[in-house]
Amino acid sequence: MKSWSAAFARQAQSDLDAYELLAASALPASHRLHYLQMWLEKLCKAYQLKESPQMELTHQVVSKILPKLIEENWTRVGSKHRPDMKAVRNLCREIDLLHPQIDNGGKRPDNVEYPWAGDAAIETPALWRFGVAQRLTTPAGRLLVKVAASLTRNPVLFPDSD
Repeated sequence: MKSWSAAFARQAQSDLDAYELLAASALPASHRLHYLQMWLEKLCKAYQLKESPQMELTHQVVSKILPKLIEENWTRVGSKHRPDMKAVRNLCREIDLLHPQIDNGGKRPDNVEYPWAGDAAIETPALWRFGVAQRLTTPAGRLLVKVAASLTRNPVLFPDSD
């Protein structure tokens, strides 16, 4: 790869492929949500690095970057109606919260990778019902996945990738 941006974009493509395989499987939702979160985080970092190659990266980027990308690109992927951007932003925040290091100040220990202490027991991602999984089937969720997949697979946006 010629740049960090292109490298992140290429890895986002691989994570998208894994997400799609897991979304079609009977495995627990935590697995597909894990790849969804990783895919979107890398996609957002690719765009951040494209704009500012020296930028320091953090985990909490989906809610900061993806709504802007969706706002700029929703018509390009064939959506006829303006998206509910408040719903998109809320969904992006929920996707950020899937990462174990983003716990909303200790208020959201649920994550897609590691067990955590619940109110009455130790909880595991494989058995947890993540509300965000259902929200991906809403119009905002479907648009988010559609636009993000289009942005991930469009090599014109990252011409220096191998």
